[in-house]
Amino acid sequence: MKTPWLVNQYKKLSSIQSFSLKVKGRKFYILINPYLGSWVALTEKEFKDYQKDHLDSLAAENLYLRQLNQTKEGRQVALLFPKPANYPSVVVMNVTMRCNLFCKYCFAECGPQRTGDMGEKVIKEIVDQTLEMPETKKVTFEFQGGEPLLNPKAIEFCAQYAIKQAPKYGKEVAFRVESNGILVNEQIVKLLKKYKIKIGISLDGPEKLTNGARVYADGRGAFQDIWKGIKFLRKNGIPIDGSVCTIGKHNVKHPKEIVDFFHQAKIGFKPRPVNILGRELTNNMAPEDNDWYKCFVKMYHRSKEIKAVNFSIHIFEENVYTPVRDYICLRYPCGAAREIISVNPNGDVFPCDGFKGVPEFKMGNILNESVIEMLQKPWVNKLRNRVAADIPLCRQCLFQGMCCSCIYSCYGAFNDIYREDPSHNDRYKIFIFLIREWLKKNLAKDSKSKKSKHLNKKSHNIPTSYGRV
Repeated sequence: MKTPWLVNQYKKLSSIQSFSLKVKGRKFYILINPYLGSWVALTEKEFKDYQKDHLDSLAAENLYLRQLNQTKEGRQVALLFPKPANYPSVVVMNVTMRCNLFCKYCFAECGPQRTGDMGEKVIKEIVDQTLEMPETKKVTFEFQGGEPLLNPKAIEFCAQYAIKQAPKYGKEVAFRVESNGILVNEQIVKLLKKYKIKIGISLDGPEKLTNGARVYADGRGAFQDIWKGIKFLRKNGIPIDGSVCTIGKHNVKHPKEIVDFFHQAKIGFKPRPVNILGRELTNNMAPEDNDWYKCFVKMYHRSKEIKAVNFSIHIFEENVYTPVRDYICLRYPCGAAREIISVNPNGDVFPCDGFKGVPEFKMGNILNESVIEMLQKPWVNKLRNRVAADIPLCRQCLFQGMCCSCIYSCYGAFNDIYREDPSHNDRYKIFIFLIREWLKKNLAKDSKSKKSKHLNKKSHNIPTSYGRV
């Protein structure tokens, strides 16, 4: 068991809230600290003891966490929240705004009609500036676009220059490219191998589903060309570093097909709903309220049924089942203008990748001012310190410590960064679902353990409290 909630000397906190869940005929009370996202499940008897302040009877070693920081004042629990970064360690390099596809939900509205490639001057400036920033030990340069493989010269120059400069600043560098995979050839393979560049390929499921959104400008589906690129990478010994699977109206009703496809293809994937920005506003591709939740639940069950190990829901699951909050997006404050920045071909800098097509959120230009100067601007500082308390609906939510109202999703849906995430109803249900699933799993474990003769002899000492794993 991991962090149930923040306690000091076994005293209740005023922030603790509760709700009940019935699982397999048993009623449990979930105590939760909304600010931390830490929780514990109590039986009805334990909950009554809790209400009477009889905390000693609640099997403290299990209820209050086994792995905790010992203090003179008592047991004080500390969640593993990473300290909010002051300087970015992930730089999204939009090396081109051109794209060989015309995806129906593209938030940046990239396509063949766009112009602009990143040149050496901008690359040198952003590499040097990010490497010389304090606090960061490692900088990851992630190549995006548009389709980044349309400008392989920029990718190679950035990798060469960053590797050369990194020792001067005592830093490590890493590289990743997010591509549609269509342009993969021998030249690209050599480039990836030479500089140890990881590559992710975006897919939305099997051919019919992918072709429902990922298309050429003339409407033709791109799946077959994407798959050729994947096969070529594998033939040359380059693994696919995961796939972003965008969930929209084109595939939200087909969770089983999605899970089965990625499982059979042996490609790890991360599902995420369409963001209400860019081309989505015209094509109305975002899933309807409750559809994303239903899809998530069915994908979850299907992945367990076929023992798919490549289904990554860490953006939710880790926040519910562990005390770790190391994902840039799902926490307060999020990583925008803290751990991540996005740079367009002309040197314009934005708080995160989502805003690269939104002029209102331009922080400045790398050729005219430093990133450090940009971070000190009052409006940028306000944005990067945005927390749940700033959002009326979020500050009342039980799960604010597990969640984050995505800044650019809110802007796209409501033209207001101080609004709840447009998928907040689905997220709320997902958190409840995951807690319920945890209880089901651990009730089964508890039932099996009680069959042990050894444990039966000591059944009166077995704690019945449940917390996060």
